[in-house]
Amino acid sequence: MKKTLLAVLLSAAIPAMAQTAIVAPTTPTIPAMQTVTAGATAALANTAVTNRVFIDQSGANPNVNVTQDGSGNAQGDANNPVYLRGTNQTLVTKQIGNLNSLMLEVVNPTTGAGVGATVTIQQIGNSNIVDAACGYGNASDGATSIANGTTGCKAADLNWKFTGNSNDLQYRGGGSDLISHIDATGNSNVFRIDQLGDKHSQLITLTGDSNTFNITQSGGVTNGNHIVVSMTTSNSNTVNISQTGAVDNYLNLKTAGTTSGTFNVVQKP
Repeated sequence: MKKTLLAVLLSAAIPAMAQTAIVAPTTPTIPAMQTVTAGATAALANTAVTNRVFIDQSGANPNVNVTQDGSGNAQGDANNPVYLRGTNQTLVTKQIGNLNSLMLEVVNPTTGAGVGATVTIQQIGNSNIVDAACGYGNASDGATSIANGTTGCKAADLNWKFTGNSNDLQYRGGGSDLISHIDATGNSNVFRIDQLGDKHSQLITLTGDSNTFNITQSGGVTNGNHIVVSMTTSNSNTVNISQTGAVDNYLNLKTAGTTSGTFNVVQKP
């Protein structure tokens, strides 16, 4: 009798453990990638390069830093360049490797507070290409017209640094108070530069080899344009420099080593 009563009490004290059927988790739904610009769409569709960057930046005080490491890097393309517009802009981009390319356009206000931009481009490797514009004007070939005349960039500090062979820079600027500094080490360098407007400075520091510069600066005010070229190894140079403006164009051209260049320099008000 006691054993029977104890069993009944124990069964009442311990509740029955209910079991539910195990349900496998459902497959997660991966959201579709959202693209907001035509440049991003083009980047995703382009499989010819390793690293692709498209930037469309506006607003006050943008600070953009980009580093790409590897072969076949690309920032922007001919139809959708890296596009910076706003006030007090800063761009620092570094490409390491071969066959790198950068297509860049910078626009900033030409009046009022906050004008100016600081752009630093460094490419380390061979067969690199930069095609860049600050503001608007004529393309570096001297024939292709870009809309909106010669306005759109003011007080910009542009720095281009190349290390390697067969590097090519094509730069054009339009506006006033633009400073462009090229520091190149390597062979077969080709620079086409034109800065249209007033009070521009072009600085070139170069160590080798088969170099071709075509530089055109225009101005119409006192204290016009300035060019400083320093070639420490020289070699087969063709430097055609033309500055126009009211007065005060300044040129300092220094070569060292073996030269076989053709220097055609025209400065006149």
